[in-house]
Amino acid sequence: VGYRTQVDGKITEDPYAKYNLQQAQKNGIKLGAYFLSTAVNEKEAKEEAKWVAEFIAPYKITYPVAYNCEGFTDPENRQYGMTKEERSRLVTVFLDYIKESGYTPMFYASKNEMEGSRDWDTSLLTRKYKIWVAHYPDYINLENPKSGYSGTHDMWQYTSNGRVPGIDGPVDLNV
Repeated sequence: VGYRTQVDGKITEDPYAKYNLQQAQKNGIKLGAYFLSTAVNEKEAKEEAKWVAEFIAPYKITYPVAYNCEGFTDPENRQYGMTKEERSRLVTVFLDYIKESGYTPMFYASKNEMEGSRDWDTSLLTRKYKIWVAHYPDYINLENPKSGYSGTHDMWQYTSNGRVPGIDGPVDLNV
């Protein structure tokens, strides 16, 4: 539904979010939400969560509300230099607020970032929240699709090049 910019830290609405939520709800499609964070402190993480909760309040959210954070290894990113413990703490501030607002909280990250707790405190996050892992293998057994991520997870994004009738262009697909 939105993101905080990586350089100046401005919260920005996805220009398609309201339309997508309205049309999905109108057509009986289950609704979830996703926010890309670049919070650098607890105040900003809570501000993001409050913004998301207020933004999605008019809709019947039936799927989790997901938190994502990317680009923190880029020296131009405002989160550059933060430790995994600091970033993981901001996840908890955001997702705890989302839970207190009546939504199901979910943490989204890539397999490489989470495997072996490389970039996140995955033991903490797995204990508290649903986990959505992005991992795009070369081959997928459609009869028995399974992620190669060894950690606990509730959802798996397996491609960004999927096709869905009625949508022009590639889309992410998940199990």
